[in-house]
Amino acid sequence: MNKFIQKLFLKKKRRLSLGEMINLEKKIIGEKIHKIYNGRVALGPYKNTRIIPEEKWSFDLGSKILGVYEKQVQEAINNLSKKKKIKTLVNFGAAEGFHLTGLIKNRILKRCLAFEIDDTTKKTLKKNIKLNKIEKKVKIFSEANFNITNKLINPIELKKTLFLIDIEGMEYKIITENNLKFFKTSYLLIEKHPFMEKNKNKKLNFDKLLKKHFIIENIKNSQRNPFMNELKNLNDDTRWILMSEGRPCEMEWILCHPKL
Repeated sequence: MNKFIQKLFLKKKRRLSLGEMINLEKKIIGEKIHKIYNGRVALGPYKNTRIIPEEKWSFDLGSKILGVYEKQVQEAINNLSKKKKIKTLVNFGAAEGFHLTGLIKNRILKRCLAFEIDDTTKKTLKKNIKLNKIEKKVKIFSEANFNITNKLINPIELKKTLFLIDIEGMEYKIITENNLKFFKTSYLLIEKHPFMEKNKNKKLNFDKLLKKHFIIENIKNSQRNPFMNELKNLNDDTRWILMSEGRPCEMEWILCHPKL
């Protein structure tokens, strides 16, 4: 057992759960990887993007620096940008900005409207944006709001806009028939959280609404490789732990192409 974990075990005076031990191991090795690569993403579309090691997001720090975190999302946006010449990103649930900083810094997309409701996370987001010198290309707001996007994105630009939506179940509340006028000509990339919405009718209506106005493409999880060359000096357990994103189940991402 890692010495840090042993100390925490003694401090808490109770047995750590398996999940706690895994997260602590991810945190420790993630910080080491962050140091090795000087805080820059090493691989993938977001290569050379800089990341601040903030406490709240430390468990996924290693996989982000290695460029494998939500790899399927990175690949989907990169491919969509090339095929459809997407220029603008609207990020509902921007978190600390892993996706938007990589996309804007590496000029995969030109500008971003970022929405993040958590004040602590928003501070980290601002730091990462400043660190990557993209302040002029990103505007930050709080709660997801289509009225704001409507004011700042004209109808022509909306056709070249991607809404990246990861808002922990709130997608079932904001994607409604009334709000369709704000995004029905845009592309949507949504992480669905059906286990966070208990109302079955609301989930069914959500799926029907999207299928009515969009062509739905299911985004499969990309194969994350624990045997990548960058991890060759680590033991098997640590390599596999680094590949884990700690999800409660296999998550579902959908890419919605407008029918209009």
